[in-house]
Amino acid sequence: MLCAMSRPLPNLTRIARLREMFLEERRGKRALDDYWRDPKDVEAYDAVLAERIGWKWNAALAECQDRGFARADEQVVLDYGCGSGIAVRRFAEHFGAGQVLLYDRSMHAMNFAAKRIALDLPKTKARVLPSVIGVSPDVLLVSHVLGELDEEGNDELLALISRSKRVIIVEPGNRRVSRRLSKLRDELLDSFHVQAPCPHSGACPSLIEHNDWCHFFATPPPEVFTDGYWARVARELNIDLRALPYAFVALVSKTAGIEVPEFDEDERLLGRADIHKQFAQMRSCTEEGITMVEITKRHHAKLWRSLKKRPEQIRFALRDRDAPPVEETPEEE
Repeated sequence: MLCAMSRPLPNLTRIARLREMFLEERRGKRALDDYWRDPKDVEAYDAVLAERIGWKWNAALAECQDRGFARADEQVVLDYGCGSGIAVRRFAEHFGAGQVLLYDRSMHAMNFAAKRIALDLPKTKARVLPSVIGVSPDVLLVSHVLGELDEEGNDELLALISRSKRVIIVEPGNRRVSRRLSKLRDELLDSFHVQAPCPHSGACPSLIEHNDWCHFFATPPPEVFTDGYWARVARELNIDLRALPYAFVALVSKTAGIEVPEFDEDERLLGRADIHKQFAQMRSCTEEGITMVEITKRHHAKLWRSLKKRPEQIRFALRDRDAPPVEETPEEE
C-alpha cells in the first residue's frame, strides 16, 4: 500500500468544484450542465469521487452476485453516462465483459474511460459511442445519472433500457434520486423482472409515504482507514469516508429468455440500523410495505452484535429473530 508521501494528492480544487455541482439540489428538472472542462477534471474525479462510487458498485454487484446475476464474459456491456468508466470497470471485475461500449456527452470522459479500460482490462475491447440510438446491449450500466437528466435525457434512457437485456442502475442514496429510481423501477415492472435488491416483484412500498426512500450503505475497503492518502483527502474535502449511501436496482428483460433465480427472502433491510444499548431498530421492506423491525440484545444477541459492528453488511433480519434468548455476559456489554 502506498503511503501518503508516495501517492500524490489529485487537484482537490477541481474535485471540490465537481462535488459541489453534484450535490446541487436547486436545479429542479433542468439537466446538469457538462462539468468536464478538460481531461484533468476527469483525472481528478477518478482519483477520489469515482473511487467512492466504485465502493458502492462493489456492494451492489456483490448483492447481484448473491441473487444469481450471470456472468457477461462474451457479452456487450454499455456504460451509459460513463464518466471515468468506474461502473464498467467494477462490473467487469465481478462479471466479466466481452466488449465494452462507452457513452457520455463528454468526449473527455469517454477518452479517459477507454484509456483506463485498456490499462485495467487489457483483454477487453472498449469502444466509444457518438450516440446510443439503436444500440441494444446485453448489459446496460447506469451510474449516478438519473439526477442529471432532463425530460429529453430521461426519454433517451427509457428507450435504451427497453432495448437492453439486463440493466443495473446505481444511484446516490439521497431521498430525491432514490425515489426517482423507485418510480422508474415501477414503470418497468411490466417488461422487466427485478433481480435485486427487492424481496418482491410488486410496486415499491417506499413510495407510499412521502418521507420513505429505498437506500443502503456500502462499506469502504478497510485499508481506506489506515491510508494517509485517504485521511488527507477526507480532511481537505470534509468528506466522511464511512458515509456511502446508495440505491440500486438490477433488472432482467422478460423477453430476453434469461432465467431469473427465485429468491427465498421475504424482506430486505433499508438504510442503517439505529443501535441502542439493549436493542436495535431498522426499517425493512416487504411486499406488504415498510415495517419497523426491532432486534433485542437479549433475544437476538448474535444479530444485535453484528448490527452494531457491521450494520452495512446485514441485509436481512426477520429470518434470524427466532433464536432462543441468551443470558447477557460481561463480554456482550
